[in-house]
Amino acid sequence: MPRKGKKTKTPLSDEEQLLLLQQKLLAEEEMAKKKERLLSQFLKDKLAKEEQNSALNLNKINTQWRTVLREVKTKELLKDIEILSQTFERVVDCKDSVIKSLAKDLSEAEEQYAHALRSHLHNVDQLLALQRCRLHLLEESYNMELEVLTKEFETERKTIIDQHEEEIHYLQDVFMAMEQNYIDSEYESKLEFQSMWDDLKNKNLEEKHFLRIQLENIVEDLWRRFQDALKNYTDATEDRKIAFETLKVKDEKSSKEIEAQMKKIQKLQGEKILKLAEICRKYETEEEKVLPFYSSVLTPKVQEETEEQNPEELTMELARVMVDYTGMENFWKRYNKVKLEQLSLQHRRAQLLEINGKLREMLKQYLDGISVSDEVLNQFNPLFIVNHQSNLSQPLSTPAAQSGDKPPSTTYNIIEAAHIISHTL
Repeated sequence: MPRKGKKTKTPLSDEEQLLLLQQKLLAEEEMAKKKERLLSQFLKDKLAKEEQNSALNLNKINTQWRTVLREVKTKELLKDIEILSQTFERVVDCKDSVIKSLAKDLSEAEEQYAHALRSHLHNVDQLLALQRCRLHLLEESYNMELEVLTKEFETERKTIIDQHEEEIHYLQDVFMAMEQNYIDSEYESKLEFQSMWDDLKNKNLEEKHFLRIQLENIVEDLWRRFQDALKNYTDATEDRKIAFETLKVKDEKSSKEIEAQMKKIQKLQGEKILKLAEICRKYETEEEKVLPFYSSVLTPKVQEETEEQNPEELTMELARVMVDYTGMENFWKRYNKVKLEQLSLQHRRAQLLEINGKLREMLKQYLDGISVSDEVLNQFNPLFIVNHQSNLSQPLSTPAAQSGDKPPSTTYNIIEAAHIISHTL
């Protein structure tokens, strides 16, 4: 192949040199940005790796620290158990001696009680004998007084009976005399009453006849005046009556026209709602287009029971109204479906909020158990122990401490927060 000749370089113009320089600067800037992105990505990866290693190391340190704490706490618990067992044996010996002394006192008290009971029974027997003698004397005096009172009563009773019989005879005589006087006065009163009743009857008949004639004249005059007034009223209101009948017919016609217009307006409003439903159909989801209506969850038996509990008579007027609104049935089904979905979502949201609150509370408890902060240190935390002491409340003193012995060291039950969270979740 023949060797090609070398091309001669033509000098570049100022614009071309400026353009070439700008291209070099852009390339250098792009390379610098690329290096910065690579460097930032490398630093991010390194930072994430360091955080992961630090978390792992922290977990290892916590595990080893908890192991040490458990061993120390086990030794303390064993020592406390030995001290408590010695204290318990000493307390049991003291209580045994107290029980023996109390048993001896009880036997002595029983002997004293038996002696006192025997003396008391002897005194009671003496009192009963004395009481029997006293009752015998009282009975004798009572019988003597009873006999005296019985004799006095019989004498007084005989005197009262004789006096009573005399008074009865006297009252019978007085009663017969008063009865005779009453019969005579009654006869005279009856005669006087009969004469007065006849006079009043005749007088009332005359007054009644006079009033009847007077009232008949007044009634005839009033009837004549009533007929004249009725005729004048009929003549004066004839024109108004005719006008009233005309207006009544016109009112009935206007009422029918108004009712027809109202039905027309209602029909137009139903058509407007249907047009709006057609427009809204464009914005429905695929699920709503496939299943636009909800299916009834009621069984036929339940529907029959519901109809029996709420019976409604289908009248002609109600049937006409239902025919006018037949086209709205699908609209109301869609509306009810949306309402049901809204209520379901609201209920689900409330449940999720409640679950979220519980999870937040458990997460806070877990974080408080594993973290160290001023807020956590101010609260009761079983994991925080300094100089073999915790910030939990001190337990009440034992009987051994009250008796002056050396108080045992405080013991605590330690439960890890991770253990609680694992069983709670």
